[in-house]
Amino acid sequence: MSRRVLISVLVGVLVIAGGGGTALYLLLLRDSDQSGPQKTAAQAFGRAWTGGNLGTLGWAPGADDASGSVQKITAGLTSEKTDKPSGVTAGDPVASDSGDTATVPLHVTWTLARDQKWEYDSTLTLVRQDDAWLPQYAPTLVHPDLTGDLATATLDADSVTGERGRILGANDRVLVENRPVVVVGMQKSKAGNVSTSVARVANILDVDEAALLKRVNAAGADVFVDVITLRRAAYDDVSADLKKADGVVYQEKELPLTPTADFGRPLFGNVGAATADIVKESEGRVQAGDTTGLSGLQRLYDEQLAGTPGVVVEAEPEEGDAKELFRAEATDGEDLKITLDEEVQKAADKAIATAPQLAGMVAIDTRTGNILAVANGGPNGNSYNRALLGQYAPGSTFKIASGLGLVEYGGMKADKTVACPKALVVSGKKFMNAEDEVLGKVPFSSDFAHSCNTAFVGSAKLISQEELAEAAASLGYGQKNATGVTAFTGSVPTGGTDVDHAAAMIGQGKVLASPMAVASASAAIASGTWNAPKLVLNGRDTPEVEPVKLNAANAKTIRALMREVVTDGTGVVMKNTPGGPVSGKTGTAEYGTDVPPKTNAWFTGFQGNIAFAVLVEDGDFGGKTAAPIAKKFLSDLAS
Repeated sequence: MSRRVLISVLVGVLVIAGGGGTALYLLLLRDSDQSGPQKTAAQAFGRAWTGGNLGTLGWAPGADDASGSVQKITAGLTSEKTDKPSGVTAGDPVASDSGDTATVPLHVTWTLARDQKWEYDSTLTLVRQDDAWLPQYAPTLVHPDLTGDLATATLDADSVTGERGRILGANDRVLVENRPVVVVGMQKSKAGNVSTSVARVANILDVDEAALLKRVNAAGADVFVDVITLRRAAYDDVSADLKKADGVVYQEKELPLTPTADFGRPLFGNVGAATADIVKESEGRVQAGDTTGLSGLQRLYDEQLAGTPGVVVEAEPEEGDAKELFRAEATDGEDLKITLDEEVQKAADKAIATAPQLAGMVAIDTRTGNILAVANGGPNGNSYNRALLGQYAPGSTFKIASGLGLVEYGGMKADKTVACPKALVVSGKKFMNAEDEVLGKVPFSSDFAHSCNTAFVGSAKLISQEELAEAAASLGYGQKNATGVTAFTGSVPTGGTDVDHAAAMIGQGKVLASPMAVASASAAIASGTWNAPKLVLNGRDTPEVEPVKLNAANAKTIRALMREVVTDGTGVVMKNTPGGPVSGKTGTAEYGTDVPPKTNAWFTGFQGNIAFAVLVEDGDFGGKTAAPIAKKFLSDLAS
C-alpha cells in the first residue's frame, strides 16, 4: 500500500470518529508527515556546515551565493582555509501555519584558537520547494545578533593576553618588567624622496640602508615599515635628528625589558611577534601575530610568563561600532624567579665591556651555588651566551682540580719540593712552560702560584686519570646541569694515553669547561662544599643534584695555594683589590692547530662569598688579560 493511500485511509477512520477531536488529529498527522523531512534537511545542513561543504547544498531562492556569504561572515574566526563550526545540533522543527516554511533551532559550537569553545543558539529557516526542504540564507543564520546595522558585519576572533610575568632576581628585585619603547618606522607616502630619506634614517640609526630601502619600496604607500625598536631613553637621544627626516613615523608601546640594554644579555632574551618556527613548535599554544618570547629566558619560560591567552569575538559592520559577542578571559603570566643579583650583574656587565676580545664571565654565591651574574661582552660579543654555553680548554685554571687530585690521591703537600724544568717529554710529546719559565726545584705551592706546567705534568704519575676525573667531579666538572637553562658543566675524560693524562693535568687535551664550570670549582674550594649552580628557582623541573662536601683539610690547602697566586704569583695584579683578600688562579689555554697556537685567557677565584671566572677569547696571558677584568668587577662591587 502506498504512503498516500495509507494516509487517506487513516484520515477516513479519524473522520468517522467525529467530534471536536478531528481537527487535532489532522494537525498531528500533518506535523508527523512533514517533521521527518524537515529534521532530515536541518541535519543535512548541520553536516554540510561542519564539514565545510555548504556549497554542495541547494538553497532557497533569494541569495546569489548563500554559502559564500556564510563563509565571508566567518572567515575571521579560525585559521582554516574554510571556516566551519566544530558542531551544529538541530532541534525539533516548527512548521508555519501555511506549511511552506519551518524554523529549526540550532546549537552552534566553534572551536577557536587554543581550543577555546564558543557556543550559541541560532535559527535555521527551511523553505519547501516541490518535494524538498531548502535552507534559507540570512545573516542571523550564522549568529542571531547579525541584524540591523550588524547585518553587514563579519565575525573576527582575536587573541587577548593578560599581563606577562616579570622576571625577579635576588631578594625578589624586579629585573624584567614592562618599560616604554618607541618603534621607529617609515611610511612611503610621507617621504619626499624615498632613497634620500632611507639613507638619512639608516645613518642615524646605524641600520642596513640597502635592506631598509628594499623593504620600504616593496611596501604599500601607507604601510608602517618597522625600522627599529628603541628604549625610550635611546630614542630621546636621536629623536631630534629623526624628526628632520621625511617619512619617519612612530609607535609607542611597552615591552618586557631589563634595566639596561646590556643587562645580562643574551641570557634574558627578547619578546616580540611570534615567528613561523615558534608558532609551529608551540603546537597551537602560540598563534601567528602573538607577542611571545623569542630567545633566552623569555622563550624558554614563555608558557609560564605568558599565562593563558584568551579570545574575543566581535561582529564588525561595514559602518558603525563593533559588538562583542564572546570573550574568554586571559590569565596573567606567572613571575619567573631567578638568582641573579642586580648589583652584581651590573658590575659584571660593566667589567666585561672592557674586554679587548670576546669574553664571558660568571659569578656564583659560594655558600649556595646561586648564580649571581652572567655576563658576555667584548666587541659585539653579547649575542652569544659563552658564559654558560662555551666549551673551552680551561688551561691552568684546571690546576685547581688537578692540584686537589694530587693532594687527595697523590699525597702532595704544599711544601713538597717538585721540580719545574723548562720542558718535559711524555711519550714523545713535549710540554713547555709559558715563556720558557724555569723555577727549578721549589715547593709545590710555588709551582702552583707561578703555574708551572712541567711540575704538574711531572706529577701526573702520582694519580690516575680516573682519580683526576673524580677530583674534578667533586668540584662540579661533568655534574648534572641544575641551572634551569641550557649550560655546560664541563667534561673530563676518565681514561686515555699517558699524553692525554699529562695534558689533562694542565687543563688541555680533552678537558673542557665553561666559565660557569670554572667559577663553580672556585666556589667549591672557597666554601669547602660544591653546590650545583642554580639560576632558575621556580621554573620547570630541574635535576636535584646533591652537594659534595670536600675534605676540609684538602680544601684548605687549595685555598692557601690560590691565595699565594695573588700574593706572589701570576695573579699579583689582583693585589690590593678593594673589598678584601682575593684568592685565584690564572689560566692560558692553547687551542687550534696554528704554530704557535692561539690562546684563551682565564682568571678565576673568590673574594668573600663571591666566586667568579673570566674568559677572554684569543687573549694574552690570564694574569695580563683576564685578571684586570676580574679586578674591575670586584672594585666596582666594593665602591
